[in-house]
Amino acid sequence: MVDYHSHSIYSDGKNTYNETLNQAIKKNLKEFGFSDHLCIYYPDWAIRKENFPKLISEINEIKNRKNLSLEVKFGLEVDYIEDREEEIQNCLDLFPLDYVIGSVHYVGNWNFDTKANGYQSKDIDQFYAEYYRLIQKAARSGLFDIMGHIDVAKKFNYFPGFDLNPIYEQTAKVFSESDVVIELNTSGKDRPCKEFYPSDRFLQHCYDHNVPVTLGSDAHHVNDVARYFPEVLEKLKLIGYTQLASFTKRERKFLDI
Repeated sequence: MVDYHSHSIYSDGKNTYNETLNQAIKKNLKEFGFSDHLCIYYPDWAIRKENFPKLISEINEIKNRKNLSLEVKFGLEVDYIEDREEEIQNCLDLFPLDYVIGSVHYVGNWNFDTKANGYQSKDIDQFYAEYYRLIQKAARSGLFDIMGHIDVAKKFNYFPGFDLNPIYEQTAKVFSESDVVIELNTSGKDRPCKEFYPSDRFLQHCYDHNVPVTLGSDAHHVNDVARYFPEVLEKLKLIGYTQLASFTKRERKFLDI
C-alpha cells in the first residue's frame, strides 16, 4: 500500500515528519509521501516561504536514511489558482519533488474547504459548476501529477439540484486526456459528507475513462495515516482497478494491488 497524502506541522498537520513516518512504518506501507500544503496566497495553513529550505533539508535527510522499511516520497499539495500558473510553476521549481498533488480549495476568494461558513448564502448549483470548471482547468494545466480529493465540493454535505453524473463523466474525460492520476482520498469519510473522495459513481467514471488511481489518507494527525485503506482497496478491486500509481522524481510507475 501507498499513502501519498499527509500533512505535518509545516502546514496544518499536528505532527512532525518523524512522528508521521513512524506511524507509516507501523502500518506496513510500501511507500509514504509527505505532501504539505503549498499555496501562493500563503495562508496560515500552508508552508511559509521562510521554511522552504528547512523543509527540503528535513525530507531529504529522511529519504537518505538507510534500512527504512518503506520508500519515502517528497510531494506537495498545491492549490490551483487560476491565471497564476506561471507563478505556481516557479514555486514548484524550488523543490526536488517526486510528485505534486493539485487541489482546488478556493472558488474566487472564498476558501470553501476550511469552514462551513458561507454556504448558506451561496448558489450551490453555481458553486459546483465553478468547482468542476476549476478542477478540470487544473488538470489541463500540466502542473500536477495527481488530482487531490476531486469532489471535495461535497465536504460539508451541500449538494446541487442537478444530476452530477454528466459532470463526473466530463471531468473524468478531462483527467484522461490530461494524463493525470486521481487519488482515492479516504478523509471524506470523516467529514460531514461521510463518503470518500471521489464518490463511487465518480470513481467508476474515472475507471471507465482509464484514469489511474493512487491512495491518500490526507492525514493531519498520525492516527489518520492509511485510514480505511483495507476498505478502499477492496472497493478499487471491485470496480476493476488492479494497480496503484507510484511516483519517483515525477515519473510514474505502477504497483499491483
